[in-house]
Amino acid sequence: MATRSLRAPFLSLFAGGAVVLAFGCSSGGGSDWEDGNGIGPDGGRINGGSSSGSSGSSGSSGSSGVGADGGPTGSGEAKCTQASKSYGTMKMWECVPAGMEGKTSAPAGLVVALHGYTQGVNQTSSPGGAWGFRPTSQWANLAEAHKFYVIYPDKGTQAFQWYAFFATSGISRTDLEPSSIAQMVKDMQAKYNIDPNKIFVNGLSAGAYMSVVMLATYPDLFAGGSIFAGGPYGCSTSCAALGKKGQGWTYPGSHAASLVKGAYGTVWNSPTARKPRLMIFQGDADGAVTPENLTDLTQQWAGALGISGAGSKSTLKGHEYTEYSAGGQVMLASVLMKGIGHGTPVDPGSGPDQGGWDPEPSKTMSSDTQAAQDWTNSAGIYGPYYSAKFFGLIP
Repeated sequence: MATRSLRAPFLSLFAGGAVVLAFGCSSGGGSDWEDGNGIGPDGGRINGGSSSGSSGSSGSSGSSGVGADGGPTGSGEAKCTQASKSYGTMKMWECVPAGMEGKTSAPAGLVVALHGYTQGVNQTSSPGGAWGFRPTSQWANLAEAHKFYVIYPDKGTQAFQWYAFFATSGISRTDLEPSSIAQMVKDMQAKYNIDPNKIFVNGLSAGAYMSVVMLATYPDLFAGGSIFAGGPYGCSTSCAALGKKGQGWTYPGSHAASLVKGAYGTVWNSPTARKPRLMIFQGDADGAVTPENLTDLTQQWAGALGISGAGSKSTLKGHEYTEYSAGGQVMLASVLMKGIGHGTPVDPGSGPDQGGWDPEPSKTMSSDTQAAQDWTNSAGIYGPYYSAKFFGLIP
């Protein structure tokens, strides 16, 4: 298996700023923001926010240091503010880099970032609970450094509707949560100068599955996405092992490409319409969402995109990397991370492709009963960074 340079897998990707949406997994109950998380040197709240019923802001490019909870205080982070508007059962945090307020700046990308079940956006850890997707993924830090917008849809510590019902409802284009997330994007477009060809979605676990829902149902809105520990569109409760690994659980697999193509046929059945690209990160030691989900999602998405063949294999940051092309462009890619469990893959450090925060350093998380479940793994690869490169938001 050949080893590529860090730039090589992404040479065919388009460049420019984008918006990313990120969703992830969480633990614990309730939908309120945690309070009393400490005050940073800039006077702002550390890794937290106001109660779910009020708005607030945090993140300043001038803040630095370590907070009272041991987490970062938002150094180099785009300013993140909770919108006063509610979107169904969700709130929204919008993160805007310095100098990109309003409509006067050049068009830039957007990422929608979806937290996981029990995780939330800003939460600090509670016993058996997860840390927030924002401080661990550090999408807003990437946004400040590379000049794109980020929004965090906020379900509190509850799951997105897809996770709660496992494909029995809630995954159609007109259903509450997909349409609400799409409305968040449209509200951002009305407020900021966002390039419509550079809107992306990312998520962890329950948020990863929800990211696939958004790509399937709104291919006219999203140019692509990436997921950390997710699976195919239209699956049932038997998609993820959900703790049943090693207990006689058998994976069903083989979710048809027609499920994706039927989600919004206007785009999927058009030979000329833009189709969303997808990058999949999966740990081979994940006991919550097992590697079979990677295989299933890959075959489903390849079918929807009209891709045939085994793909081109190489390595990326020491992990197995596979690219699938159509029309001369990489449309599907996967990173199978050896020895990594369930959570956002991060690589803390000062290198140009490093980042993320692992509150309880571990590689295996839910596969390791001795590890605190922060839903973050020191994987030697920073998933949000390489997602942004795949999107073309980072050169």
